[in-house]
Amino acid sequence: MMDKCALCGQIKELKLSHIIPKFVFDYIKRTGAIQNTRFRRPLDNPNIPYQDGDKQELLCGECEELFCAKEKLFAEQVFIPFQNNAIVKNLQYGPWLHYFITSVNWRNLYLDILDFERNGGIRPHALDALRDAEKKMREYLICRTENIAGIENHIFFADAIKKADSKITELGPHMFIRRSAFGYSYMCYNPDAYYVYSNLAGVIIATIIKKHPQEVWSNTRVKPNGGIITIPQSVKSPLIGELFDFMRDSQESTISDSQQQKLVERLKKDPQRLINSEFYKCFMLDAELKKRYIINPD
Repeated sequence: MMDKCALCGQIKELKLSHIIPKFVFDYIKRTGAIQNTRFRRPLDNPNIPYQDGDKQELLCGECEELFCAKEKLFAEQVFIPFQNNAIVKNLQYGPWLHYFITSVNWRNLYLDILDFERNGGIRPHALDALRDAEKKMREYLICRTENIAGIENHIFFADAIKKADSKITELGPHMFIRRSAFGYSYMCYNPDAYYVYSNLAGVIIATIIKKHPQEVWSNTRVKPNGGIITIPQSVKSPLIGELFDFMRDSQESTISDSQQQKLVERLKKDPQRLINSEFYKCFMLDAELKKRYIINPD
């Protein structure tokens, strides 16, 4: 399709661009409990299976290539080691990590702005702030600026949860966070704070457009010129509350009885795959978390 590229602004043939990188969905499918499944289930409607993450005719081929090299570096140096249970103690990174986070969250922000412009649901001053951020991020991504002034990128590794309150424990946080991929913009009002974030199967990348006064991110900041991420990390932010609210809302979407039966029948065909799967490991982590809470609720 010939149209205006969302990044460079030129009229070119547009490609189907993944909003969340394809390697994340490939990993979720490959490490699932059912052999040779080609499908993953969306959080908002688990009864409708689909093959891949969201794709949009968004970028031309040249702009798509700008993102590819950084995605490869992120997959090899961050995503795969984390999923293979490598403890990230001192993650040395170059400018590619800052660029990668910006590229993913810019895609989500760009599409959210289009939705807000069509359907509303956002205060005018907040929409103006998002538009300004989108422009700054776009200028950075096409190398017209060296950074995105006033905007911060962060990365947080959602590893095994040792302790949580009853409300979070009951939601099954390991299954939700480690076995899903999504991203969107979030606005907090009174006082104003604006974010775009993506969950990449437990690797949470956040772009803070406007900070909350009580915002605290420790050992998570990704700098434009490179640096080191150390463990432990900690976060105090309205964004974390929003993540758990989204987790709670997603629990309301349940798989129908007929779909559950189909899944059970497929699982019976290869029970060993289930036991060896990352799906099962996350299930057991949630079971252990519930057990610890019952033994020591305080």
